[in-house]
Amino acid sequence: MRKFLKQLRTITMFAPLCLLMLSLTTPALAYAGKTCGGGSGQHAVKTSIDIGCEGKGNPILDMTFAIIRFLSTGVGLVIVGSMIWAGIQYTSSRGDPNATAQAVNRIRSNVGALLLFIFAYAILNYIVPGAVLK
Repeated sequence: MRKFLKQLRTITMFAPLCLLMLSLTTPALAYAGKTCGGGSGQHAVKTSIDIGCEGKGNPILDMTFAIIRFLSTGVGLVIVGSMIWAGIQYTSSRGDPNATAQAVNRIRSNVGALLLFIFAYAILNYIVPGAVLK
């Protein structure tokens, strides 16, 4: 029962943060009607959700890079939210070695995930130069 209450408390503390992050990213998706790739030509793809397409070039690459940009924002928000949660865990550990170790482990995992994402992003930019965030 104690474990269930602890999990319930964790969910109720983390859910508003997730909703806040979601609400910050959804205004860009709220309006519809965007063309991906090729302007208004025969190869253009019309989407009902604006995913951030530039509206030029190959529609498949345009949509791919738009999705990569969107997911990059999501990764950043998740890492920041997890780092905030790790800070809360660390400050609320009150000297308990197990809780402090869990918080430090979460911070290390966040830093590792951030470095992994940065290097994956750099490799992607190296393979497809200058196309990801332009």
